[in-house]
Amino acid sequence: RQDVIKSICVLLGPDFMTDIVTVETSDHARLQLKLSYNWRFKVENNEGSNTKFFQVPDFVGDACKSIASRIRGAVASTSFDDFHRQSAECIRGAVFGTDAQGNVKP
Repeated sequence: RQDVIKSICVLLGPDFMTDIVTVETSDHARLQLKLSYNWRFKVENNEGSNTKFFQVPDFVGDACKSIASRIRGAVASTSFDDFHRQSAECIRGAVFGTDAQGNVKP
């Protein structure tokens, strides 16, 4: 038919996840952090890349483990007082990495 929009939408699940991570600072203070993450899939127009989304059996579990490991490592090298004052910067730096000047990557 003329002037009709034809489209298809593939729902890939929720676009967020939440995790509770237990961390320990360099002065042995244990903390539980409740972290929430948002994501979006960036799809390229390559033949093989589109099928890779569906080949990871536990995307959320793998992502949570990987991010939690980075955060635990960053917090372990920080004292409780420093982490308390700069927790957001510490977590962002662990998740996204930092450049040569020490700024968090976008």
